[in-house]
Amino acid sequence: MVRVRTRLFAFLLCAALLFGFVPAQAAAFGEEYVTREEAVVSLLETIGLDALNDVQSDLSVFSDADQISAEYADKISIAVANGILPVTPGQALNLGMNITRLEFALIVGNSMRELPTIREPVVFADVPAEAAEELNRITSAGLMSGYGNGFFGSGDYLTQEQLDIVLNKIRALSSVRPQDDFFYSVNYEWLTNTRLPAGYPGMTTFDEVDKMNTDRLKAVVQELMKNQGTYQKGTVEQKIADFYHTLLDMENRNKEGLKPLEKYLDLADSASTIQELLDATVLIESETGMNPLLGFGPSTDLLDSNKYSLYGSGLSTGLPRDYILMGNPQVDAMYEGLVAQFLALSGIPGEEAVEKAGKLYDLERIIAASTMSNEEASRVENVYNPVSRADLAKMFPYVDMGKYLDDLEYGSAKEIIVTDVNLMKKTGELLSDENLDTLKTYVRFGLLVNTASLLSQDFRDAIMAFQRTFYGISTSLSDEDIAFNTLNSVMASYLGRMYVEKYFSAEAKKDVESIVADIIATFKKRIEALDWMSPATKEKAISKLNSIKVKVGYPDKWEDPLAGISIKTYKDGGSLLGNVFAISSASAKESKSLLSKPVDKTKWLMPPHTVNAYYNATNNEIVFPAGILQPPFYDLNAPREQNLGGIGMVIAHEITHAFDNNGAQFDENGNMSNWWTENDYIVFQQKCQAVVNLYDGLVIAPGAVVNGNLTVSENVADIGAIACILDIAEDIPDADYKALFESLATIWRFTGTRQMYLLLATQDVHAPNKYRVNRVLQNFPEFYETYNIQPGDAMYLAPEYRVTIW
Repeated sequence: MVRVRTRLFAFLLCAALLFGFVPAQAAAFGEEYVTREEAVVSLLETIGLDALNDVQSDLSVFSDADQISAEYADKISIAVANGILPVTPGQALNLGMNITRLEFALIVGNSMRELPTIREPVVFADVPAEAAEELNRITSAGLMSGYGNGFFGSGDYLTQEQLDIVLNKIRALSSVRPQDDFFYSVNYEWLTNTRLPAGYPGMTTFDEVDKMNTDRLKAVVQELMKNQGTYQKGTVEQKIADFYHTLLDMENRNKEGLKPLEKYLDLADSASTIQELLDATVLIESETGMNPLLGFGPSTDLLDSNKYSLYGSGLSTGLPRDYILMGNPQVDAMYEGLVAQFLALSGIPGEEAVEKAGKLYDLERIIAASTMSNEEASRVENVYNPVSRADLAKMFPYVDMGKYLDDLEYGSAKEIIVTDVNLMKKTGELLSDENLDTLKTYVRFGLLVNTASLLSQDFRDAIMAFQRTFYGISTSLSDEDIAFNTLNSVMASYLGRMYVEKYFSAEAKKDVESIVADIIATFKKRIEALDWMSPATKEKAISKLNSIKVKVGYPDKWEDPLAGISIKTYKDGGSLLGNVFAISSASAKESKSLLSKPVDKTKWLMPPHTVNAYYNATNNEIVFPAGILQPPFYDLNAPREQNLGGIGMVIAHEITHAFDNNGAQFDENGNMSNWWTENDYIVFQQKCQAVVNLYDGLVIAPGAVVNGNLTVSENVADIGAIACILDIAEDIPDADYKALFESLATIWRFTGTRQMYLLLATQDVHAPNKYRVNRVLQNFPEFYETYNIQPGDAMYLAPEYRVTIW
């Protein structure tokens, strides 16, 4: 839900209260003005309460609570809880005051997460800068307009006639033409009726299918729990049931408190030098699987995909880099408050906890300033920087890095791949005795925040309160949901196998494999027909395409990563953290052993019930877990066009990743190697830049725009995917292109809080889902022909701006 900052509303109210002027519009006789209460209630009745989160606020905290109409109290409470009517506890709601046009426009914006864009934005002379972007959302959707003289009438009172016009326009949104906003037109009912579930800052089609899969697996687990305590030790059923039991056993978790962590907290606190602190983290990692300071780990070498190399980057931050660097006082205070609260809960006195939290955040600001941006990190050539052990040691003048790597059991590593050189160098500077006290705080907070959801209720409450504010949600996940999500994460191998056995058929697997084969064959034809690529490069590209390995549904061989691990309930002398540490430490030990082994290319990087898919460049493989092979992505009995717009799009997208700006740097064996002629690669880069330009600057939400460089690889994959599936559709007699395009729009549905939009704008390498539909389809003549899109329609993009690559 898009929300406008409270201080803006405070400014608007103060203008009316302090200046006491009569707005220009009020000079006319016979006008019937609308109060804040009337406007909010009418708006809620129009958009429908089903579109909002079913939560209410305590209205007694407002100074004029006794003046709230009993008839409308419930609706006002819902409006406050959903952020539609931003107010500050202790102050007045002023529901009887007349509402201004600008205030109402902003309230409309707060109530509607998604709006179509059917008009060009207008700059108004009388709109405060902080309200301009949000007002543009409202005017671009055609819900309100100015006076035609460059003024919106921000301070003018809203009349009943104007309110009725806006409400009628909101009702008319259901008839937005596909020619003006295809994404909104197809998904209108879903966008207006979808309520964010408790604890969710956003909802997508992926989330909906995931919830369906989760509910299925919950039912399986609930059946197991009926006989919890009776299963033979070491069986899959015993491990699942007993682990889930410890997750839900809040009584014993509260009694236990911090005991499972105290040893490690004390170990870090007792360090008198930075070297001793590093030594402490070695033991912590060995026994818990977590390294709360400076972690390294094996991963496939980008130049030789048959071997593992040791990777490392440096210190990390609790908040995303961009959030720290933007210097938002509210975000800063919120994060420092969480750190101080965790430190206090772990036994550090209040004032000292606040002081330590401030120093930790100062350190994290330094770390953030030295960390490469997400845009830089999204380019594979930036994150592969091999250095020798000797050169790495030179980056760390105050500690014995060779000893540290040996103690971590990485003594066999002759070189280390540094993914962020500047950050690693800064880390070496920061790991000094001078910073010892703050680094101890860093380790303490790292241990606490990484286990908060597994600790006692007070830690869980603290982290959930932070998440609610950070993501702009009013409620948290239930205890059962949190427990199941943890179970699903820790025992994914077991649950995935159960899911496949119950909900995925061999027939579906075979059918999807057939679809993949058709798409690869079509992609080959498209490469052969490219007019910008030389025969030499085409030969290499086709060789890579033919070498792509395809994995559908589930692994050929099931593994048991929990074999030999004992899971115990509190009654049996175990604990939740004890179980988690046993599992994670075993996983860490297995990971360390990879340095001496060849890469096993049969392994899956996702459990089979995951609602996702991926292309793995170092294995040159595309993977489609059973979890995503469900409606609306895929239906064995659906028309072919519908499946093409759904799972066909997903498959072709992953194939195109083999040839995006990153994938194009890897050969058919998964090694980073140049297989291009010099001229072809120059042309390819120019085409990628055209994709950057096509998306860069598109508005996501007030204060957030698309970063074309950050999202280029995903946008190239989206455009390439549609080009491919449209070629397949061309061979279908009387192809139903509407079914294909509408299926595409359906799988990319998304709605969320304003905070979630802002987070995705800076962190996600994907463009917003709206543009994964609208901006992609604007490049293809079949879309224009299907919906008779003409110049002047909002979906029309002039031919000179359209882009295709593959």
